[in-house]
Amino acid sequence: MLLQSFLSLICLGILSGRALADTTYFQSSDYSSGALGSGPYQTFKSSSSTPSAWNFVVPYNDSTAGQIESGLVFIAPRGTNVNSPGALIYDKSGDLIWDGTHFGQTLTFKVATYKGEPVILLWTGTVAGAGVGFGYDLILNNKYEIIANFTAANLNGSLADFHDIEMTSNDTALITAYQPKTWDLSAFNITNGWLLDSIAQEVDPSTATSTFAGEAIFTWVASDHVDPNSCYASPGTTGTSSDNPWDYFHINAVNKDGAGNYLISSRHCHAIYNVASSGDIIWTLGGHNSTVTMNDGTTFAWQHDVRWHNQETQMSLFDNEGTAWELDSSSSRGLLLDFDASNNSVSLNKQWIPYNVTVSESQGNVGILDSGNTLIGWGQIPYFSEYDADGQFLYVVQFGVGDVQSYRAYHYNWTATPNTRPSVFVETDGSNTTVYTSWNGATEVDTWQLSGSTADSPQLAVPISNTSRSGFETAISVTDTSKNFTFFQVAALNSNKTIIVYSNFTASDGSQQDPAANQTVDSSNSSGSDSPSSGSTQVTVGSRMITFVLVTVWIFFTIV
Repeated sequence: MLLQSFLSLICLGILSGRALADTTYFQSSDYSSGALGSGPYQTFKSSSSTPSAWNFVVPYNDSTAGQIESGLVFIAPRGTNVNSPGALIYDKSGDLIWDGTHFGQTLTFKVATYKGEPVILLWTGTVAGAGVGFGYDLILNNKYEIIANFTAANLNGSLADFHDIEMTSNDTALITAYQPKTWDLSAFNITNGWLLDSIAQEVDPSTATSTFAGEAIFTWVASDHVDPNSCYASPGTTGTSSDNPWDYFHINAVNKDGAGNYLISSRHCHAIYNVASSGDIIWTLGGHNSTVTMNDGTTFAWQHDVRWHNQETQMSLFDNEGTAWELDSSSSRGLLLDFDASNNSVSLNKQWIPYNVTVSESQGNVGILDSGNTLIGWGQIPYFSEYDADGQFLYVVQFGVGDVQSYRAYHYNWTATPNTRPSVFVETDGSNTTVYTSWNGATEVDTWQLSGSTADSPQLAVPISNTSRSGFETAISVTDTSKNFTFFQVAALNSNKTIIVYSNFTASDGSQQDPAANQTVDSSNSSGSDSPSSGSTQVTVGSRMITFVLVTVWIFFTIV
């Protein structure tokens, strides 16, 4: 017990004291108290990225590290205390992999399969004060290039909402949208009433062009099927104009099952609807008028992220249990329900309670992983946590303190080789030179090969050293001082020690030269889109864990 406590303290000291790049905190009270600011973030020398810094409030240890499912974490921090809102990919030690904040604030940010290849789905647009979005859905390949850009179709100018994007096996996309329309709200003493209608669509991204939103295969309009009086969010001060419509339904998830039916989630109706391709409602789970029997522990309120599993025999969802104006329980939770189609009923299979036992008033998701682990994003509360198959915490991460949130948090195996070159920053301090390098989005870098060149021959690379990749940014000390190098270049090597890219030659004043004409790479040695991303990123996680454990053990026994 003494050794374990000592290791925790030393690990905290080593990792929370890392300067600038790849800063990760472990059980830091300064972080949690806000002493480090409301939205602590990392900084780098070779990159302008400022991703949110993590605080492991429950860190993994020797016994739990082996149970963590290998892969990467996708979150999109936003809020007034986030330095750079937008899409971010991290490894599971908290080191940045990809900064996608140049796309702006986003909410839906996930991996899917499109035309047989793994892709990123990312929403971009404007978030309205009512908590809905108007924008476009992007599909990015594993070079982070946009290969499709589409939005809602035939909705009189209404655009795609941020709440969901799901790809089907037919390469169509399930999306959400909102549309204001006039509505009789005299029952609420509102004249000239306005409704913000919820819409689910299935669209074909391949048909979208710069002048055409894309073909709509299926469109479902909530007010055609669900009475606004059957839901839980009254108009209040809304419903008075097209700029202030009443969001009675609030769609936030849409799935499609093997039979071609659609599963649609309504946050404000506390209900999940199974909808036929005709648009008719087959059954309703939850809400005022549930047609499915709900057994003990299965009720939910203000939910998000409803998903089918195991051939539609199980359903996961994030049970918020509250909203900004109402709390219905003391804590949000993740839920896994067993669906018995023959008896038309649901039973509780499993629930996950947050580490800090609190209500997340908005957002959130439940991600059930292949290993049986579960990664849950706590939405408005800036935490995510991974649980083992028995529902026990493996780790809990905090990524902000103040107004910091992420609509969802996902885990994926993702392999990517960007279409950019690595970034290099050269710092000279007297006779000492350090080269800092990073490659935004790359997952396959194992080693950096450093070379130098002179002012007379700026593109003639002289090898200096090889250094293992360490986090998003690797600092490399120039050990060969016998030559008067003006420029420095890095080459990225994969785990097979094959060069996959060359950087430009860069000097300490920032001036650059292109790679030499003979510095070409075989594209087949770059990332393979068919293989999962586990190589370099997982080596990094493991090496960091092993390094600080070995160091702390040595320190402990030296002191003792």
